[in-house]
Amino acid sequence: MTIYTIIPNRLYAGGKLDRGGWQFVAEHIHAVLNLRTEPDQPPIDVTGRLLLWAPILDKAAPDLHWVVDKTRLMNVLLDNGNTLYVHDTAGINRLGFILTAFYMQRFGYSRDTALAVLRRKKPELNPKPPYMALLSCFEKYLQMFAKLRYSI
Repeated sequence: MTIYTIIPNRLYAGGKLDRGGWQFVAEHIHAVLNLRTEPDQPPIDVTGRLLLWAPILDKAAPDLHWVVDKTRLMNVLLDNGNTLYVHDTAGINRLGFILTAFYMQRFGYSRDTALAVLRRKKPELNPKPPYMALLSCFEKYLQMFAKLRYSI
């Protein structure tokens, strides 16, 4: 199993963790965000690590509120000095979706730019059409939020 560096020493991503992956978590990660429909069951002691479970279906996108909530959570964790590992089962669809949303929110990228930047780090990222549609809605949400923030 490969662990991909998304933001060096801060954000890592991939698929379901094997024993070696959990060892990496035990040594380097403060929080794990699991998008799978099954909770993590680490085969080793990871006491002191925050294991977050935010399941989403592989074929159906969550709602906009879910995306806003999870990208905020990721930002809070990182802004408070934590290292974060985000994963789904294969590290392709749901992972591509949440990482794209996170890059859109954190760095102000458009949907397509965020995904292109992320694919340079993990080429197989490929959110399915329902996720891409939600990312388009999220992009509009972020644009509207930015306009409101600057008009106040």
